[in-house]
Parts: sequence; C-alpha cells; structure tokens
Amino acid sequence: MPETSSLAPYMSIPLPVEAVVEGPRLTVKALLALAAGSVIGTTVPAGNNVEVRAGGAAIGAGELTAPAGNLIVRILTLQRKD
Repeated sequence: MPETSSLAPYMSIPLPVEAVVEGPRLTVKALLALAAGSVIGTTVPAGNNVEVRAGGAAIGAGELTAPAGNLIVRILTLQRKD
C-alpha cells in the first residue's frame, strides 16, 4: 500500500459507499408505475453476503445483518490494490 503521506491530499475526498443488494428484475412498465412510497422487495435475507462498493468500484464483501431491527452491513473482506 502507498505511504499514507503520499495520500494525504486525497484523504478528505468523500466517496459514496454502497452495498449491492440484489433485487427483482422489473419491466419498463413496472418501473414507470413506481411512485413515492412504492416498495421494491428483495429475496436476500439477513445473513447473506453482499458486494460493497466505494465510488462505484467493488472493494469487498459484507454480510447483511439486522440488530435491533436496523439493516446494516458488516464488512467481511476488503480488496486493496497496492
């Protein structure tokens, strides 16, 4: 991994982090029928692994879990390119 000092100018750049949870495939008609309050279900239960991305790039995997009713992702692996 590069020295932290060489990365210092970039350390405060915000990157969106997302967990990719597979959902259903919808037709264009079904997509156009969506409105505020619509719900799109998923068949991925808590305990399953999901891909974790930062800035749109895959960086690792996490596990869906729901302690106290809040859905969260626990990081399992990170892929770092040196």
